[in-house]
Amino acid sequence: MPLTLVRSGSANPSGGAGSPITTLNRFPLISEQLNERGVPVESMDGETQEALENRLGTQLMALYRDTRSERSFEALYAVSETSVLRWIRRLLSRGNAHLDPVEMLQDTFVNVFRYPKSFRDDHVGSYRVWVRTIAGNIVRRARGRSQLHPVQALPEGAGEIADSCATPESNAQVGEQVRGLQGAWVLFLLHYSEAWKELRPRDQQALVLVEVEGRSYVEAGEILNVGRSNMKMIIFRARKRVAAAMQKSMRGTPVVASKSELAG
Repeated sequence: MPLTLVRSGSANPSGGAGSPITTLNRFPLISEQLNERGVPVESMDGETQEALENRLGTQLMALYRDTRSERSFEALYAVSETSVLRWIRRLLSRGNAHLDPVEMLQDTFVNVFRYPKSFRDDHVGSYRVWVRTIAGNIVRRARGRSQLHPVQALPEGAGEIADSCATPESNAQVGEQVRGLQGAWVLFLLHYSEAWKELRPRDQQALVLVEVEGRSYVEAGEILNVGRSNMKMIIFRARKRVAAAMQKSMRGTPVVASKSELAG
């Protein structure tokens, strides 16, 4: 299913035409599904608009995770995109005017759309924390990319020797790049996690024995009751399946291993 995100045009996130309840009224089927789950879609006693949005966002995300319904994702986006965009603009408020917050918003929700399985609804504010973490990683990666090749001024003197000592600015740039790499590593692990889930239990156990516990092929084969040659082939095929699935996912295609790939 192609994913197209369009600004819903929420006017006022604190109430009125842009309130979470008014927005959710555009999705009567989703409201009905939430009611069936025992989730009240009206404001509860003493509940602020922010708390209401956090609660509904968490429940909508759980509904999308469990059903993969396109309509539930659209409702989630409509309810939360204004507050997520506000958070992104806050992150970009310090010297990042060249980055487009709307583009960061789109990238954030693309990740929400692709990786709902990683969401855990542990408390009413789970979605708020989760989506802000994703948005923060998106912003850090964008900063890192923009700073890989900074424009440097020419020295004033023809024979002037450049100062090799690190400056506070260069240290800050290095720090941002490190954080960008950390964010990219988190995304890489998400891709790996999705690919891992498609492996058969025996292949998962084989990789744990060899790559995590550091056992030899002979030791791992004894545990799985296969010979050394068969063990090497199991590991080889498991690694190939993980690599193929991750390549698909990183190109923008959801990771879905075919039955023939799993059968090996």
